[in-house]
Parts: sequence; C-alpha cells; structure tokens
Amino acid sequence: MKEKLKKEGSILKLSVLFSAIYLFIEIAAAVLSKSQTLLTDCVFGMADLMIIVIISFLLPLIYKPVTEKRPYGYSQIESLFVIIKGISVSVITIFLIKDNIEILLNGGSQLDLSNILIFNIALEIFCICAYIYLKRKSKKIDTPVIESDLVVWKIDIYTTLGMFIAFLLQYILSFTKLSFIVPYIDSTFAIIISVALLKEPIMMVIDAFKSLFLFAPEKETVDEIKEIVNRKIEKYPYDVTFYDVVKTGRKIWIELYIKCESSNINLKELKQAKKEVEKSLKKEFDEIYVEFTPEI
Repeated sequence: MKEKLKKEGSILKLSVLFSAIYLFIEIAAAVLSKSQTLLTDCVFGMADLMIIVIISFLLPLIYKPVTEKRPYGYSQIESLFVIIKGISVSVITIFLIKDNIEILLNGGSQLDLSNILIFNIALEIFCICAYIYLKRKSKKIDTPVIESDLVVWKIDIYTTLGMFIAFLLQYILSFTKLSFIVPYIDSTFAIIISVALLKEPIMMVIDAFKSLFLFAPEKETVDEIKEIVNRKIEKYPYDVTFYDVVKTGRKIWIELYIKCESSNINLKELKQAKKEVEKSLKKEFDEIYVEFTPEI
C-alpha cells in the first residue's frame, strides 16, 4: 500500500510540474497574442492545476485503512474533490462562453499571429510527450485521480491541435479577400472549445456524485463483476441471489448474498470460494472488498 501511495504521489507531482510548465508557456502565448482561445484554455488549465495540487497533498488520507468509525475510510474525499474540480471548471467555462459572445457582438478581436503558431507547435509537442510519459508511468496505477488527470492531458492534446488549425486558418485568411472574418475566428473557436470541454467536467461531476452517495458503479462494471463471480463459484454448491455493489472513490465493496444447495454450509469451502472470487476480481479492479452472506 505504501509503495502504491508513493508511486501515485510521484505521478501526481510530475503531472503538476508538467502542467505548470505548459501553463507558463500558454499564458506567455496568450499575453503576446491577446487570444481569447488561448485564454480560455489557460483558465481551464489553472483550475485543473489547483485541484491536482490539493489532491496530491490529501492523497495519504485516501490510502488510510477502513476503521469501525470510518467504514469507507477517506475514499469519499477523492469523489468530493472531483466534484469541486468538475463544477469549478464548468462554471468558468460557461463564463468564458458568455465573454466570447460579447466580444463577437462588439466586432471580434485582432491577434498578433507572428509568433503564436510557433508557441502552439511547442505546446502540442509538449502535451503529447507529457501524456505518453505519464500514461506509461501510471500503467499499473489505475485510480480515479490518475484517470481524470490523463483525461485532462488528452483533452489538452486535442484542444491545442485545434487551436493550431484555427490560428493557421486565420493567418492564411489574413492574406485573402476573406480577411474581414479573421477578427471573429478566435472568439468563435474559443466558444466551440468551451462547449466541447463542458461535457467532460459535467460527466465527471455526475459520476463523482454517484460515488459520493454510495451508488452502484456503471452497468459495465457491475456486469463484469457478475461474470467473474459466476465463473468462479460455478464449481461450488452456491447460487448468488443478490449483488450489493457499492463504489466510493477508487474502492468497491461487494456483498454477495448466497443460497446453498444443502442445508449445511461448509465454512472452509465458503472461505475458499471467497478467496478465489476476491483474487480474480483484484486482477481487474484496483481496491475491492468481497463478503459472502448466506441467506437464512
């Protein structure tokens, strides 16, 4: 557990460092070019960076064991901060859409495109390298915090590429008869990016709320759990009558209500069945707890 905490903490620290470098380059590009598109992405990046820094400090709490006083440990802290992150990013994005609509209504904006394309290429290369490196480092660390962080890096790759295409289009059009539409391209593209980005944090908040209120995980996860359990206990004289599956943060609790073919339950056999089911489930899920409850 300590080794896993150390690895996850190390990945988060690297992500914070990479995000800070990316943000510094992007802020410099936004200031020099006066681009609303870059500014939109900067604000999104700053909100994400602040939340990741906070979570990295609170990470040791998430790894604390469960107790009688805290039967779910501190795993719900993870869901809480994912909710805060998702809501803050959503609110900021909505305000950015509003600001860019106002800019369009006031005649658009003029950009300094002389160096912005070079900045954008540098950002794209940096994003791709950071994502590949973090993805490899986190290959065996499958947690909600790491997953959400990698999602943000993936979004950065696509948005940076999209911004490059938009800036290149503006640069080309500025030498044509269509140069009159150039002032409107930046804010239009900023709105498109904002709307596209809005879906991700909203879905993040919905999933985190389900986890916070101890709902069952998504149907695909429950189906996978049922498939593994049924495969493992088919050689035992038990039938699972009900699955009680709860997910909070990165942890999943499974209580299996079983019915035995005979009136007597062999405790040694039941313990072995539980051990095999738990071992198989742990190959697919990060932190999982299994209990068998015989029907009386």
